[in-house]
This record gives sequence, C-alpha cells and structure tokens, in this order.
Amino acid sequence: MNIFEKLTTGYPSGDVTGQSFVDHLSIGAPGWVSAWIAVALAVIFGLLVYIIPIYLTEKDKLGPYPLWLHTFYWAADFMGIWVFLAAWKNYDHFLLFLLLAIGEAVWVCMETYCLQRALTYEKDVIWKPGTSFKSHMTEIITQIVIFYVGLNFLRFELHDETMWKFWIFTQVLITIVPGLVLEKRGYRRGNNKILHIVFICVALVSFNPWCNMWLCIEPSFFSLSENPWYYIMGLICLYFSVRGLIVYNKLPEKETI
Repeated sequence: MNIFEKLTTGYPSGDVTGQSFVDHLSIGAPGWVSAWIAVALAVIFGLLVYIIPIYLTEKDKLGPYPLWLHTFYWAADFMGIWVFLAAWKNYDHFLLFLLLAIGEAVWVCMETYCLQRALTYEKDVIWKPGTSFKSHMTEIITQIVIFYVGLNFLRFELHDETMWKFWIFTQVLITIVPGLVLEKRGYRRGNNKILHIVFICVALVSFNPWCNMWLCIEPSFFSLSENPWYYIMGLICLYFSVRGLIVYNKLPEKETI
C-alpha cells in the first residue's frame, strides 16, 4: 500500500486493549524500561500543564485556558477514573491501571479547583458582568454533561476499551488551544514562558515516532507505518505549541497587578 492509499483508505491493523498495557509494561517485557519512561514523562508534563496554570491563576487572577477546556478535561478524567479502575479489576490488578486511576482522580481535583477559581477570578471575563452564579454553574454543569456523554459515546463507537484512542486528543487540545487563546487576548496575563515551553515538550513527548507513551503501549496501532495521521497531527501540535511561545514572546510585558 503506497503512502497515498495509507492516508486515504488505510487503517491501523491493531487495537488497544488492557492486555496491551500488560504485555508492554510488565517488568521484564521487551522494552519495558523505555515504555515506563515514556509513561512517566507523559504524566509529569500532564501534571505540569495544570500545576503551572494553578500558580498563574493565583498570581495573575486569570488562567491560561478557556472554560470549556477545563470542563472537557474534568469530564475526560472523571471517566478515566472508572475506566482504569475497571481495567485494574479485569486485568489481575495490574499496578499501572491503579496508578492511572489515582492520577485521574488527582487531575479531577485540580480541574475542580481551576473551575472554582474561574468562578472567583474570571467570571467577568467568561460571562457578561452581572450574570448570576446560578447561570455560571448551569453552564459549567451543562458543558461537563455534554462532554462526559459525548466522550463515552466516542469511546464506545471506537471500541476504545481503555480510552487510549481518544485520550490523545487531550494532548492535541492542550498543545493547540492555549496559544490561540493567548493570541486572541493579546496580553501575557495568565500565561508565562515556562508554560508554553511545557506545551512544546508535551508535543515532543506525545508524538515523537521513537518512544511515545501511545507507541510503547500499542505499537501495532500507533507506529508511523500503521498510523501516519497520528504523526501528522503531532507535527500540527508541535507547530502550534511553538507558535504559542512565539506569540507570547512578542506580547508586551505583564502589567503589575
């Protein structure tokens, strides 16, 4: 199959199941060390893309993400808790599934905190001034419900037992959206250079064709030869993450609050 056919009519031959995690991340399995390193890097940068915004929100009284990105991640990570707990139960209590479930719970807590701070600091930015608290909460809950149902629907449509196919879109959004939001705002407040460097690292860690977490866990689905669109998407994510840093550097220095 030539590259044109692969890009237009080809599909990966493999699939991603809980057994994929067990087979490639069990101690002693071929390549298990590099696979665990890839997982660790993805988790570390995944934590940083929330820890840094929490710091920025407290410092600048404004965060770098739009409201819908918080509600999307809240829904996705809340779903992840139950997906990975189920996998932990169904695959002989494989340790990584429990760690991922705990990690998802931590992310949900951080996202809940960010939503609370958005209600505190950003309400006049997100909503028309004077809008009631009830309206704010109604919109947040509505978005979460829509994303939660939509993502579960997508997981079932993709036969995505471990939500691994759709979960890469969390990396897609975090590397593309903040830079576009920053450009639209036109000021540095709520952002910093370190955060945009982290976005670049997320793109590199998630989409490099040699040792990314998705490739290590299921190479038959995420290899360059089987899934070229994955790496094309990665180039787009890298471009926008670098562009976001360039946009940040071009903006005026922050005003003292």
